[in-house]
Amino acid sequence: MKKLLISSLLGAIALIFFHQCKPLDLTADYKDITISYGILNVRDDVHYFKIYHGYLTEGNAYQAAGEWDNLYYPIDSIEVRFEEYRNGQLTRSEVLDTTTVVPKDDGYFHNPKQLLYYSKWKLDDECKYRLVIHRNSTGEEVYAETMMVHGFSISRPMLSWNMNLTNPYPMRFYSAENAAMYDVFLTFYYIEVDNATGAVEHKQITRKINGDYIRATSGSEVTYSGFTPSSFFSTIIQGIETNPNVTRYIDSVDGKPYHCMRLTVWGGDKNYLTYREVATPSSSIVQNNLEYTNFVSNDESAYGLVASRNYSYVNLMMDNTTGHNEDTLVLSPRTRRLNFNYYRYSPEFPPQLP
Repeated sequence: MKKLLISSLLGAIALIFFHQCKPLDLTADYKDITISYGILNVRDDVHYFKIYHGYLTEGNAYQAAGEWDNLYYPIDSIEVRFEEYRNGQLTRSEVLDTTTVVPKDDGYFHNPKQLLYYSKWKLDDECKYRLVIHRNSTGEEVYAETMMVHGFSISRPMLSWNMNLTNPYPMRFYSAENAAMYDVFLTFYYIEVDNATGAVEHKQITRKINGDYIRATSGSEVTYSGFTPSSFFSTIIQGIETNPNVTRYIDSVDGKPYHCMRLTVWGGDKNYLTYREVATPSSSIVQNNLEYTNFVSNDESAYGLVASRNYSYVNLMMDNTTGHNEDTLVLSPRTRRLNFNYYRYSPEFPPQLP
């Protein structure tokens, strides 16, 4: 499973988790409420789902959520199936196994006590996928399904990138199949060389460059014109700490000289878009507690989200023929304190280049 960017797509999962882990009405009759989430990507090798249930507590709801028995179903009390449909016909089905190994960076979801259901299927971008949760005690089933986001690419910019442009730069990418919204990220790759030992450390800094999501259009190409390239220098200044003990140089992405940036576009499906629109607080004084789920259940006995996403990226080369990008990085009064030196002096500069 590829490590994912810290994006609003991931943030939605956190919102689901904390939104659903709240105290229930203690005066109400007990009701088995299933809560699940998962975001599928045809690029991933392993696909994870978190499945738990609502609980009653007279104490702190977040502390209670840390108790395994409060949060998770006993493994033998439910059966979780993952199903594939092509043109409405079931083509594959498997009962999912569980794991407590969480292949993620430190954060809310890096917890050894988590129970995840997973599949190692290679997904087909032309198929629909359904998660079915069967409650063994009652025979009830709840499910959610999604189509795959796929088939898009970035059409502009390509290869060269002038970071000194002070006017908005239109970015364009071909629409993804089944995508309803997009987020765009720019990542800058650099290395730090320890001045005393010569040790090299590879680092990166990423910025989400659109504000609100970019809505999909009916045309074959989507345009975003809200980003000014020169503003990314502010991201570098804010995100990299001053350290007189290191010298910094631009890095190379995928081993290509001067390709030190990556533009990544993430597309999310309509299920994710609807959740995001419903879960985002309104600007009014009255904040209604709205619920959204694409789970189908009797008597509203399941909540959560099963959605899909995909991404496209292009590696960008720092354009030193126009605008002198590296001069700005090395010599500008704004960035000089970061101790960047020219790439040609880097210990990782390709020896075959002049």
